[in-house]
Amino acid sequence: MESTETRNQERLFALLKERWEERSEIKAFSRYLKNPVWILTSRVPYAYTEFRKTDTAKQIKNLIHRPQKETQKRLMVALKAIKKSRKNRAPEKFGCGRKMYGLSYPLMLNGDIFGFVILCNMKKEMSPDIMKVFVSVVDAVVRGASKELELEDLNSTVRPRAIALSTVHTVHRLMSSTLDPDELLPRIARLSMQVMRANRCSIKLVGKKRKILLPKCTIDLRKEKTKLKKVIIGKYAPGKAVKRGASVRGKNYLATPLIDEDVMGVITLYDKLDGKEFTAFDEEIMRTLAEQAAIAITNAQLFQEQEDLTMSSIRCIAQLLETRPHGSHRPEASFLKLILLIGQKFNMNESEIRRMQYAAMLHDAGQISIPEKVLAKRGELTPPEIDIIKMHPLRGANILSKFKPLKTIVPIILYHHENWDGTGYPEGLKKGAIPLAARILAVVASFEAMITDKPYRRALSVNAAVNEVKKGSGTQFDPKVVDVFYEAVMRKDVRKLLHKELGRA
Repeated sequence: MESTETRNQERLFALLKERWEERSEIKAFSRYLKNPVWILTSRVPYAYTEFRKTDTAKQIKNLIHRPQKETQKRLMVALKAIKKSRKNRAPEKFGCGRKMYGLSYPLMLNGDIFGFVILCNMKKEMSPDIMKVFVSVVDAVVRGASKELELEDLNSTVRPRAIALSTVHTVHRLMSSTLDPDELLPRIARLSMQVMRANRCSIKLVGKKRKILLPKCTIDLRKEKTKLKKVIIGKYAPGKAVKRGASVRGKNYLATPLIDEDVMGVITLYDKLDGKEFTAFDEEIMRTLAEQAAIAITNAQLFQEQEDLTMSSIRCIAQLLETRPHGSHRPEASFLKLILLIGQKFNMNESEIRRMQYAAMLHDAGQISIPEKVLAKRGELTPPEIDIIKMHPLRGANILSKFKPLKTIVPIILYHHENWDGTGYPEGLKKGAIPLAARILAVVASFEAMITDKPYRRALSVNAAVNEVKKGSGTQFDPKVVDVFYEAVMRKDVRKLLHKELGRA
């Protein structure tokens, strides 16, 4: 097997040969010697019969312009000079034809010969002093090229680590920006493609029975898109990477397992934009990215489980409220849709919108403590009964504050009956002093109450309820919230959802 030292020597010779005459030292020396011909060769055969077939011999032969016998003689002289320079590790002169002179000198690094530089078509022989300069120049060029390769190797080693560190920072930002798996996975895929400059990225997660990989996200920049497919663990690059718990790399693909205590999935990249192969450095970078991505995905999954548990608890409480004699069926999906659309219009993040949706489902939780005869009363309420009703936001806030996951929605529920003009309850807050989420809930909850049947009145039509909300703009409700609400409730998809849930044509 080829050693690392041999590979390095081959790389060094290739670099020298490619840029030899471009180097400033060689250019200066060429001008001084009246533009001789430089020939670089990596090895020279010992036998003349082999030597004459080499590119080096052909190059020298083309410079001699003598009869065949004379040419062969000159080539043998050149071969002897090259052999002698190898043995003595010093420059050796030879005749190059038509009163032209040649010179051979070994290319050396750390005492090892890895090639030869041959100088032909010099019009005069080098003096001993010039020969010393020549040796110094060649040795300096070799050392300089070697340093260039060292820097290149250092850069190729440091660069992936720098990218990896940057990637860690970026994934940390991703983790803090969203805990929704449906948003997180595409972001991780796009980041992976950006870092690796790849055409396609697929993220698959291990199924519950740990036999197959389930496709969760694919970003494809190519014209012909690839369909999402399940993969059996152990098959193809993604399946092999998961089974081994290690990266699997090919010319046009790189599969990196997502590991957090156990293998949870795999990120697979395909086809670099520049057409080059995936490298060991790419593998190192993706391993770092995958470590952070696995943590982010685990956190998102745990958060989702917590959210599902919280939502189940909320639905149980909401159903309990509906089972009371005064309760009524609510258009939940359209209600939550309105909250989402309005929250997005006010540039709320997903967490703020989710809290608002939770509050919307539980805003009347405090009514549990209100006597049935008060809630179901058909006639006008007495002042003491009105005071009891006004206490329900405070009582609802007290009840829900005992449940830790719902503590953040307490202020929304507490203040959703405050009015824009300060005439609401429980504290009589006014305008901007009322939390934005509570102002939004005030509009949507009032609209929801108007379109559902109550023991003491029949439900209004959707259009009638919308008009009532508009009438309350600037007094009961924040005018800006009303405007955004109107825009949302007039959407065709929202209207269709409302009519479906309410059972109206």
